[in-house]
Amino acid sequence: MRLRGDIRENMLKKTLTAALAFSAVAAQISMIAVRPAEASSHREAPMIANDPLADNTDLYAFRSTERGREGYVTLIANFTPDQTPGSGPHYFKFDSSVLYEIKIDNTGDGVEDISYQFQFSDQIKNPNSVLGMAAPNEALKGKGGIDPLITSLNDEDYNESQTYSVTRVAQGRGNSGRQTASGLVTPPSNIGKRTTPKYAALAERAVHTLSKANGMRVFAGQRDEGFFIPVNEIFDTLNLTSITDTGAKDGLAGKNVSSIAIEVPIRDLTRDRSTPKDPTASDAVIGVWSTASRRTTNVLYPQQTSGARNGEWVQISRLGNPLVNEVIIPLGMKDAFNGLSPKDDAVAAPAVLDPQLAKLLKAVFKIDIPSAPRNDLVAIFATGIKAGSVPGAPTFNTFLSDGKPHEMMRLNVAIPPAANPNRLGLLGGDPAGHPNGRRVFDDVTDIALRAVAGGTPFTPATNKAPNNTLGDGVSGNDVPYLTTFPYLGTPHSGNP
Repeated sequence: MRLRGDIRENMLKKTLTAALAFSAVAAQISMIAVRPAEASSHREAPMIANDPLADNTDLYAFRSTERGREGYVTLIANFTPDQTPGSGPHYFKFDSSVLYEIKIDNTGDGVEDISYQFQFSDQIKNPNSVLGMAAPNEALKGKGGIDPLITSLNDEDYNESQTYSVTRVAQGRGNSGRQTASGLVTPPSNIGKRTTPKYAALAERAVHTLSKANGMRVFAGQRDEGFFIPVNEIFDTLNLTSITDTGAKDGLAGKNVSSIAIEVPIRDLTRDRSTPKDPTASDAVIGVWSTASRRTTNVLYPQQTSGARNGEWVQISRLGNPLVNEVIIPLGMKDAFNGLSPKDDAVAAPAVLDPQLAKLLKAVFKIDIPSAPRNDLVAIFATGIKAGSVPGAPTFNTFLSDGKPHEMMRLNVAIPPAANPNRLGLLGGDPAGHPNGRRVFDDVTDIALRAVAGGTPFTPATNKAPNNTLGDGVSGNDVPYLTTFPYLGTPHSGNP
């Protein structure tokens, strides 16, 4: 079945009813590539819950903090949630039939001006093996080839390996783009101490420098699940053990994800290819979101590791700001939202102006909430925050909009990394943190709870306890983050 691009665009631009109709059509298309469901808080929409390899789980955008990388921005998109580390024999890979993208808007119209595309290819070195990702090479038996097993990215014992390409597409230069690199190797999953005995070093060798001229780096592979939240309590109708900073258990502790990370010079992302120094400058803010797309048809043949790629790409997953589709967009529109471009977000505006989550917070915690319309949330999520709007921080600015709502993560590239970062970002007096982009350690759940409850300076009448002290009881990750690219922690071993 083929869905023409012009028809799809017209459907997306219509009313909420038309958007929901598109959801039904897209559901039929996506069944071509349906996969077993994985349990995770990130399974935010009915369709994508059945397709974890295409599921955007988290997005990060921040100024790099590694020494010598001050002029760079790090962008990270996570997929395939809730990875149980010991799930062999094939473990976890990216889907070779999915187009993964990280998109940047630097003009405020909700249309990507720059896109980094990632496509993966599968290789099987020993198809006669009964094992999966790791399989001892028969030729090396008796020569130390079995213990340890995978010690390099090109190890013959790395039986199910993947390579990928990176393509940069700039608006106005055609749709083909410019392939930046190809044949880049991903590390294996962290299988266990016999098979991957020095995993951290192995993964470090999978950080590839794409260009000596601008120092751009990329990584694609397994990482620790860096998002921390008591997921079982949140979705038990906010049945929280604690509504402060501590006292609850991270429901994603011990889990891994698949991460795509790219580090790009600031000047490669801004409107006029400059490196802004003034946070209030018109070109200081960029908008970022990530997507996953599948072909309208995808045919698999025996003895073929990748699908025959036919038909147009259809976007089936999208992520900008964390938790928006999960707890702001209503259930009947979640699938449609995953297929929308930020330029078409007017159909979702009512959900932000009067979110149901705020009413749930009022009912559960017996608190006052701001009255609709919630223009404070529109500023945070859909237009950005104008300079001068934050008391005590006159230069704080994430505004990027043509006057219409466009849900995307906004990053002011002129705000330097904080000397003493705070997990609550702007609400903790740290302008380098969320909602100015998102760093790996930003406590976005606590920030979102307080924002939706009206516990911010944008709604003075409700900026009081407990609205401005709400928390989910989890304030940090179970694994240390890295201080170097790709920043997310080493994934958990399948057999520690």
